[in-house]
Amino acid sequence: MRRKTVRTGLRFMISAVLLLLLGTFYSQQVNTMFSLPADGAFEFVKLAFLWSLIFGVSGVIIFVIGLIRRAAIADRINLLPSFILLILLIAVFFTLFYRTPALPQIDRPLKPGETLII
Repeated sequence: MRRKTVRTGLRFMISAVLLLLLGTFYSQQVNTMFSLPADGAFEFVKLAFLWSLIFGVSGVIIFVIGLIRRAAIADRINLLPSFILLILLIAVFFTLFYRTPALPQIDRPLKPGETLII
């Protein structure tokens, strides 16, 4: 097992989960932080999902290649921090996914010219 290659695959998977978290749950905050227009926010979500897919698939491939190949020398690389971070991020994703339907709906602000009907 080549530990450095496995760690690289884990890092790709970590970046994929982070992009998935940003695109899924924090797209409004990114929108306000970078002052994106409405279609720009939608493009951000699409690009976050696309790059999350690309990083996730390439991370799994690199991870499997690192597991299969034999190491020429014994490397002293610790995989535990990267693995724990990946598991923690996946747990955060599923926690947010579970809690999202229970959150109260936030009404969007009225656009100029719209009226509030009671």
